This record gives sequence, C-alpha cells and structure tokens, in this order.
Amino acid sequence: MSAKRFRGTRGFTLIEVVVAIVMLTFGVLASASLTAALMKSNRGVTNRTRAVELSREKIEDLQSERFADIASGGDAVGVRGISYNRSWTVTANSPIANVKTITLNVTWTDRQGTHTVSNQTIRGQ
Repeated sequence: MSAKRFRGTRGFTLIEVVVAIVMLTFGVLASASLTAALMKSNRGVTNRTRAVELSREKIEDLQSERFADIASGGDAVGVRGISYNRSWTVTANSPIANVKTITLNVTWTDRQGTHTVSNQTIRGQ
C-alpha cells in the first residue's frame, strides 16, 4: 500500500532543484557584474561633473575680471585625489572687434584614461 502512495506524490526531483540553483547562481553573478560596471560608470560621470563645475567656476572668474586684464593661462586644481588641469586661451577681437573669446579646457586622468572637457565663452568690453 505504501508503494501506491509514493507513485501519486508530486514534488521536485533532485535534478530540478540543482538546475534551479544553477540558474539562480547565474542570475546573481550577472547582477553583481552589472553592479560593478555601473559603479565604474558612475565614478566617470562624477569626475566629468567636477570638471564641468571647475570649468564653469573659472569662466565666471575670467568674466568678472577687467576686460584688459583677461589673458591666457592655466592652473591645476586637486579634488578628491584627482588633479584637474585647467588651461584657457583668450583670443582678442574675435569674432568681432572689442570682444574676447575665451576657450577653456579641463583635463584629468583617472582609471579609465585621460579626459578633457571644453568650454567657450565670449566677453565684450
């Protein structure tokens, strides 16, 4: 009588359980890999945001100077272990007379390589 009772019993076999565990493991490993890639990408975006902010700050500084005192130059700013190198070029009478075009580049190197952010503005007399 006990043999008949086991034949009608439904349940999971050992193979089904092992396959489910393997599939779950692949899913967890894939999500861990994706998380690492997203963290790396987020770091790059954060560094780029800092570079844009440093560019904006320097443009504001140059815009607030007397027109005659605006000249080409460069400096370096360190933020959280990364050195951002700023260089700006001032072109007089461009695009028209009594106007200066300021082109500013911010360059930095991180784990992903060397990057540059450029910004340009025009200052009238």
